[in-house]
Amino acid sequence: MRQTVNKLETIFTDICNSSYPYEWDENHISFLLMKQLRELFSRKTIHFQDWSKIVDWRSFKNRGKQETNYGDIALLVNIQFSSGETLKGVAHIEAKRDFNSGNFESVSLSQLDHILSRAPYSHLLLYTHTVQQLQQKFPDESTWKSHMWISPIYTAGQLLKQTTIRDNWKVLRTSFPFTMFLTSRIFGASTWTSEKKFIEISKVD
Repeated sequence: MRQTVNKLETIFTDICNSSYPYEWDENHISFLLMKQLRELFSRKTIHFQDWSKIVDWRSFKNRGKQETNYGDIALLVNIQFSSGETLKGVAHIEAKRDFNSGNFESVSLSQLDHILSRAPYSHLLLYTHTVQQLQQKFPDESTWKSHMWISPIYTAGQLLKQTTIRDNWKVLRTSFPFTMFLTSRIFGASTWTSEKKFIEISKVD
């Protein structure tokens, strides 16, 4: 698992460093990110202490109506336990990048509310052009360095409504590392929906 964590952070750093400043656009970054995640989590066995899981994920950048209703990214999750049981679900993610000011100036509350109304478990993924070292959430007293952070939209939205585009960097306070989201919450099936209608909506041929 530690190897997977390190690999993810290396991928995030490479994508952000290669994209800034000339291709610093959330669509461009998201396309690169989805390609890397497909390669990393396609029929891969993850080992951690005394358990293992086979993961087979399909990650892609939404377009058109799907993007409007469910955000930039769809992550179709398929996890098989070593004992044979399987879990399937989808994570909906809207992505935003920071500007030179350090704020997320393209964030739209009406857009987030629209996505949230259709995908209650959706998340806001934040790309930062410089590495952010942030305190983890209580009771974890450690810090984490990364270019990519994520927060549930219902949580981020509450804070964003109390900020402006001049200080909405504060949304990072509600965020946790995207690496942790993938390796802990997604693997643990605690942050995506398994409702069949959402899975079918997100499928691509």
